[in-house]
Amino acid sequence: MAVSAITRVPFAMPNMPARPTYSLTDRDRRLLSYDALKVWLKPADGNVRRSGKALRIAGRKGHMGFASDDAIIVGNGMTGDAKPVIKFPGGTTTAPELPLHVQGFELDITKGYFFAAVIKWGAGVALAGTPYTFFASGVDTSDIDVQFFMLNNALCLTHGNVAAQQTSGGTFEAGKCYLVWASYDPATKTPMVGCNSVLPRAWATNNILEPAGPGRQVAIGGKFNIAGVAGTQMFLGDMAEIFICDEQLVSADKDMLRADLLADIASDYGADFGLA
Repeated sequence: MAVSAITRVPFAMPNMPARPTYSLTDRDRRLLSYDALKVWLKPADGNVRRSGKALRIAGRKGHMGFASDDAIIVGNGMTGDAKPVIKFPGGTTTAPELPLHVQGFELDITKGYFFAAVIKWGAGVALAGTPYTFFASGVDTSDIDVQFFMLNNALCLTHGNVAAQQTSGGTFEAGKCYLVWASYDPATKTPMVGCNSVLPRAWATNNILEPAGPGRQVAIGGKFNIAGVAGTQMFLGDMAEIFICDEQLVSADKDMLRADLLADIASDYGADFGLA
């Protein structure tokens, strides 16, 4: 039997979601065509499986999202509860409950990265004093850690123990939907973050983010604790889609690519937010 035939079985293997059967939209075909896009998690089209505490979401680029915290669930969300989403509870998990993370994928920060997520904040989000993680690579307090998060209503990005680069506040409202993104160019040590725009937000700080180390496991909507057996600083609300590229979209020659990718992502969310 040909290898290609083996990969097309229409039934679920043990502890694995069935291979989804669906027709791709033009938007999804365009997203799949981005070579740098390595992780795309979207809880739809039969690609979700729950077994006890274990949640598995088969990614459209081959990598799987996995969590073992039964407070992380899949349901309906975004405007009018119209789209399937991953729902995050905030707070922390209890060991050995793991945050949502991408199995078999490690971020090599020496090559740069790009991350984007379509989110809706929960009604109980604290817009001051509490950090909420969009994505992280590594473990808490590591000197080669990466974390993209919200704190004091500002977008924050940090590498290791260096103080985070932060935008000015006033970015978010509870219960509202957003497209947030972050990218980093290690060659020039240039970080960028954005929200509902293809253009980056201005930094309110002037901290230098050094290139972090390779081989960092990626967590979504939280970060691993020091022991790597639980999640901390969890996101509170919905995530409809998550995208990770293994190259930077910061340098001037990448501006058009970043704009096109963000426009393709946003094209399915006209009722949720506008992209500037």
